[in-house]
Amino acid sequence: MSEENIYTFENPEYRKTYWHTCSHVMAQAVKRLYPEVKLAIGPAIENGFYYDFDAPFNFTQEHLEAIEAEMRKICKEKLHLERFELPRAEALELMKDEPYKVELINDLPEDATISFYKQGEFTDLCAGPHLDSTGRIKGNAVKLTSATGAYWRGDSNRKMLQRIYAVAFPKRKNWMNTSLSGKKP
Repeated sequence: MSEENIYTFENPEYRKTYWHTCSHVMAQAVKRLYPEVKLAIGPAIENGFYYDFDAPFNFTQEHLEAIEAEMRKICKEKLHLERFELPRAEALELMKDEPYKVELINDLPEDATISFYKQGEFTDLCAGPHLDSTGRIKGNAVKLTSATGAYWRGDSNRKMLQRIYAVAFPKRKNWMNTSLSGKKP
């Protein structure tokens, strides 16, 4: 990988970091709009990203449109992403209102580093990495593609959550040309 392509979508690590940051922007948008929703996980995947939520309602197309609009606002706010670590007791206290995050923290080894990322009023349990600012994401090039069911931790004996899938690119024309056709960026 040439030096000039490190911060481009041609670099799979950069693309994964970009999409993972987008998942945090999605979670922040959901929490702003629907504070009662509980957060699960939000990784980058091969062709975009998703976030799993425990909501007392089913996400509809109208919800997805509202979340997308809020994501655009968050990108325009150019919020700095700050990584920090906490001891287990403080981490549990910080996430006390997020039962899925509490479970994840409790499942970490005793000597694990427990890290978080903060952007504006939003903080999430996360190992990272992330972009340095929400302003690096082009809000008009984010597209929420679907909402489906997903069992917590992939276990059919656990609670059914709602997974919102999405894709984002550095330029709007990229997702308009590729994301919905199933082609890789």
